Amino acid sequence: MEHFRNAEWIFAGNINGPVVDRYFVYQTALEAPDGTATLYISAHSQYAVYVNGVFVDCGQYDDYEDHQVYDRLDLTPWLRAGQNELTLYQYVCGIDFSTRRVQIPGLIFAVWDRDRPLSVSSPAVLSGEDLRYGGNGGEIFTPQLGCNFTFDATLPEPVLAPSVLAGKEKHLVPRPVEKLVIGQPQKGKMVAQGLFLDPAPSQSKAHRLQNAYLSARRHGELFSGDGYSWHPEGIQGADGIYAVMDLGGETTGLLSLSLDVPQGTEVLIGIGEHLDDLRVRSAVGIRNLAFRYVAKAGQREFLFPFQRMGLRYMQLHIYSQSGTLRWAGLRPATYPLTVLPNPMTDRLHRRIWDVGCKTLQLCMHEHYEDCPWREQALYAMDSRVQILCGYYAFGEHRFPRASLALMAHSLRPDGFLELCSPGRVSVNIPAFTAVYVREVWEYIQFTGDLTLAQEVRDVVLAICDGFISRIDSTGLMQPYTGDGMWNFYEWKDGLCGYEENAGKTYESPLCAFVADALNCCSKILEALGSNGVPYRQVAEDLAAATHSHFYSAAHGGYLTRLGDEKPLHSLTQALMLFAGIAPAECADRAASLLVGGTLVPCSISMTIYAYEALLQRGSHYRDYVLEQIDRIWGRMAFMGADTFWETEDGADDFDYAGSLCHGWSAVPIYIFSHYHLQ
Repeated sequence: MEHFRNAEWIFAGNINGPVVDRYFVYQTALEAPDGTATLYISAHSQYAVYVNGVFVDCGQYDDYEDHQVYDRLDLTPWLRAGQNELTLYQYVCGIDFSTRRVQIPGLIFAVWDRDRPLSVSSPAVLSGEDLRYGGNGGEIFTPQLGCNFTFDATLPEPVLAPSVLAGKEKHLVPRPVEKLVIGQPQKGKMVAQGLFLDPAPSQSKAHRLQNAYLSARRHGELFSGDGYSWHPEGIQGADGIYAVMDLGGETTGLLSLSLDVPQGTEVLIGIGEHLDDLRVRSAVGIRNLAFRYVAKAGQREFLFPFQRMGLRYMQLHIYSQSGTLRWAGLRPATYPLTVLPNPMTDRLHRRIWDVGCKTLQLCMHEHYEDCPWREQALYAMDSRVQILCGYYAFGEHRFPRASLALMAHSLRPDGFLELCSPGRVSVNIPAFTAVYVREVWEYIQFTGDLTLAQEVRDVVLAICDGFISRIDSTGLMQPYTGDGMWNFYEWKDGLCGYEENAGKTYESPLCAFVADALNCCSKILEALGSNGVPYRQVAEDLAAATHSHFYSAAHGGYLTRLGDEKPLHSLTQALMLFAGIAPAECADRAASLLVGGTLVPCSISMTIYAYEALLQRGSHYRDYVLEQIDRIWGRMAFMGADTFWETEDGADDFDYAGSLCHGWSAVPIYIFSHYHLQ
């Protein structure tokens, strides 16, 4: 905070009304006598740093108005002794999404040479709106991730004027995790090419790509020599050429390309994880996984530094009768991790471990992400699997601590955490907030560090007290109803919260998650030297009431909802065992039902509860668990997956929007390691 002592939150001047999906630039001269300097910077929503016209870094850690995260960047490699030009670009989203929330737009920075300030943000800094980003038409990338973009390089550069004060208070804290490493361009390999016709240029970018008529050509029929140069005689009657680039596997990073065209040229760029449609699946429901770049004449390079992408394939439609595509791909953006040695001896299990590790890595950037392609959002349920697996895959504790602390800042007045942190979304899943309490307890178990629990103690108590207030005279958790409440447990029929009776009667999974959270709360308090007995007693009473109301002696298992005729779901049995709700005399029957194959099986993410519930009962379930892992994860591996999928249905799930890289699918890494199944 000392470095920002004389710096002020500023914003580009002459801005009136809401600021939504807009881009700005700030520019200042920088005198660095020794050619050394360090930049301290924070921005809402995103920033990118250039020195003397050369890209340096980007990537704001999304935060909260009362918890503003700043970065420390060494500018020395890009500086020359004497006069330099520092250019800072800012993107303001201005809409609530899963990854960020509306805040006061602004930027603050300070440049220091050791113990001497060189420049600080103030109204004297020149700034302006970058109108080359525009014409987006309100299109969103996905409902969780934010807006996509249009950039027209043929338009004039921004007109600069003095900045104004942003009206933001300073609540600055340093980034709690390492900065991402941004690598040199990873250039895709062209795996398909040809001509295209655009039948509906008034449609969205994504639909133009998805619906264009494609006519394939062999490389030599379209391009000259070994490169990617094309000429008018080869594409007569077409709107231009298309190219599909393969990055060789799931990758995360910043969109980047190099192009040489004779005049201003429109380029549509779509991204995806597969080619199941014989092209990139750019339009998926309301998702617009495509971007528009208008290139200037001549050889140009383009980098989009404001949104990290997750993809394997990139499809370009270049509206020019001639030109050269020099390369297209990503500048990889990865979190620096040490991957521990693969401990597995079985060949298939070694492969599952490696694919699981890559899946985890691609779902770790500023915080844990459910997936890098479609959402990049931090959920309590998803992150529990990621954290547990990460303890064994990477052996580091800083990242989980930071994500758990970030979630705590999202506590709402009603005692729930936001479904996604640090975003703001319109729905909430009560069970996910309950899982957060377990995450805090497991952090203590695996690290021995009590500082996080001390920091979030009041949040944990607010969560648990809120749940206790919902226990009624039946001894059960009242179901949550009303707008914004989503009674979700997993993506299986009867448990995804879209059922007609969801939330209309008592549900045993919610009771189990809450009983487990209260039990974990008691352990957290005791670890901190406080009295946890009251919370443990409520947990035991809730567990007893849950068993009494939901256990079916006739079937030897647990109902999901009051009124069910018989047990229906594997997850329900797993939760009753995992949370200690099933008494000893009933646990064996519930476990037998769980493995019997007659119930709706657990989804990939929730297998962690089933496998733990069984393995905690003894090694005689070892072979069953390994057989399940071999079947589910081995199938994905044999189908060529280099990251594990969101569900077993892969890309075709969720109306063809299934993710092929999902952090919660790394379950085997934890199960292999924690239960010594090597």
